[in-house]
Amino acid sequence: MKSFYTEAKNQLSNCTRIISDTTSPSPTAATPPATTNYNHKYELERDYDTDVTATEVAMVVTDGDCGRHDEDDDSFPPGIPPPTLGLNNNFITSTTATAYDTLQRPFKYDKLRGRWSTAADFYFSCTSHAFGSIVFSELALYVSMFAGAYALLPYLLGVLLYAIPIFGIQTFLGQFSSSGTISVFRVAPLFKGIGYSILLHNFVSLSYYAVIAALPLVYAVNSLQTVIPWMSCNNSWNTPNCSTHSTYDDYDEDEIFPHSSEEFFRYIIRSDDSSNNPLAISWPILGSVFIVWLLTLAISLKGVSFIGKFLRCVCLLLITLFAAIFVHLLMYVHISWHTLIDYMEPTLPDSHLAIMAGIKAAVLMPIWLLGPGCGSVLTLASHNRFRQDSEKQTYWVALTFVLITQMGTLCTRIAMDHFEDHVALLHVHVNEEHNLRFVYICFAYLFGSFSSLPNFWAFLFFLMLFLAELSAVIVQMMTVLRALFDEFENLRRKTTILPIGLCAAMLLISVYFCTKQGFQQLHILPDIVTVTHLTISILLLFVSTWVYGRERFQCDLQFMLGKTISNFKIFLLRFLTPIFLGFCIGDVIYATYSYSDDSNNPPSVLILITQCMVFAAVPLYMVYKVSRTTGSLRQRVKQCFAPHDWHPVDADNRRFYEEIMGTSEMLVILNNEHENC
Repeated sequence: MKSFYTEAKNQLSNCTRIISDTTSPSPTAATPPATTNYNHKYELERDYDTDVTATEVAMVVTDGDCGRHDEDDDSFPPGIPPPTLGLNNNFITSTTATAYDTLQRPFKYDKLRGRWSTAADFYFSCTSHAFGSIVFSELALYVSMFAGAYALLPYLLGVLLYAIPIFGIQTFLGQFSSSGTISVFRVAPLFKGIGYSILLHNFVSLSYYAVIAALPLVYAVNSLQTVIPWMSCNNSWNTPNCSTHSTYDDYDEDEIFPHSSEEFFRYIIRSDDSSNNPLAISWPILGSVFIVWLLTLAISLKGVSFIGKFLRCVCLLLITLFAAIFVHLLMYVHISWHTLIDYMEPTLPDSHLAIMAGIKAAVLMPIWLLGPGCGSVLTLASHNRFRQDSEKQTYWVALTFVLITQMGTLCTRIAMDHFEDHVALLHVHVNEEHNLRFVYICFAYLFGSFSSLPNFWAFLFFLMLFLAELSAVIVQMMTVLRALFDEFENLRRKTTILPIGLCAAMLLISVYFCTKQGFQQLHILPDIVTVTHLTISILLLFVSTWVYGRERFQCDLQFMLGKTISNFKIFLLRFLTPIFLGFCIGDVIYATYSYSDDSNNPPSVLILITQCMVFAAVPLYMVYKVSRTTGSLRQRVKQCFAPHDWHPVDADNRRFYEEIMGTSEMLVILNNEHENC
């Protein structure tokens, strides 16, 4: 009877069967010289399905190490080393670098980093932010109004060509290496600067994202008052022209006074401040930001298992809240099939320019699936178990986001129609131009005007937004901390001091965005961050499928998942997705810097310098890495391109992986010493 090792070896050999262009050497032939060139071609012949457990692999390897051999097992007799997939030493040395070559300290896995309690925690942690304010923003409204049903196909195309591929790439890198966004670039050490770019990107994102999370908390707390403040003009911030009208004449613009919901929003963001001080602080937002960072710190100090349970409970609560709000909203407005059909029609059917603008915006909407900041999916996947079927979970996460986005878009149309039927035309009569105005003016008025329990439904809606945005902040902080702990061993002893210091520093930076000027820059900052996010996504694709190599990437993915990955999916990752991302980057840059609305509010010099620093980290680290490596320039570059300590961190899976793939570190060291002699 064959041993488990032999059976698994035969199955995996179908993934990486090497066909040499030259005559195959005999089984007893010596290893070919290092100067001999071979062209290797990998072919997939038949499907296989393996799911190796640590116990099974340990049993097999232990038997091999002790020299025991089953009489019915003809795979390798005593005295002969375990078989590989036929990879000769040339292939090994060309694809693997050692710590002696690159002068890089060997990677040491943090055994205390922890894993999810259940496989479902990865799904819930990736979808907990799906109910954030971006789903109910003007972007979703514009897509629905200008493109109608025409936006559905481009949106699904963006999910298939961008969101799912990048989500899969990040999941593979994190789950295979069990590392954060910096240490994961052991797959190609020369590009480790991308990890530092991701770290800087998350710092920039965290600096303002806490304000986005704080705003719904302000509304949720105020909705608990007996009289909802944005539905009343009896407040200290209201102007003499404040109105609580529920009907108006849209032909007489002079008779439409500012509504109380608009004045409350302007009071919160300090845009109603007539003073010349641009740094006037909004104290309600500042207090909420302090609460956000306090909760983030409390959760971040816990272990991964606790964080997974927390995000799981939050996500289930968010699903329940959203379902209740959605059903009650449909019942309140008495929506009909005729209304739904009207929503599928573009508002300006004769304007091709408007329809194309809606389609372009729909293409960018799938970026929400990849989570807040950058690299959050990679970090969350690094806490998966090595054999977890993350591909199936990727599709479930994508399906969840598609459903929530479509339901949220329907809610935006309902809120928009309700506001314009009773208050004013948003884009004509409302003077506030902030990109968050739709959520906190139209939706606030919608729930505040409910005939029954308006306080209750307003509280539930803004509580849902707050919990979703709080989850996003926690995931981003988790991404930053995990990257630092995995890369710098001396920081692993500071699991309390470092989170406290980072949260305190982010709190101080967030104070700026609580001011009148800082809140105005939130109008354009997310668009600039989106460009960085798309650019880093292209770099991740390039490193994984081109630098590391299509064959090795495909085989590693199949080894981890235990099932065949079709060549079409690899082709999609290597060619179609980069082209699609290039189009998206051009579209965002054009929309950010070309529209006349943004010309009066350009990004500050500080924001531009920060973004330049994010991109500069990649070439600067390349220069540093090459200068720190030994050998000629060609040898240095070759060594920096080769993977370093790239293998599963689990001892059983690592041993099995190295025996199957023939990439043992010891083989590389011995072969390099032989060449030097």
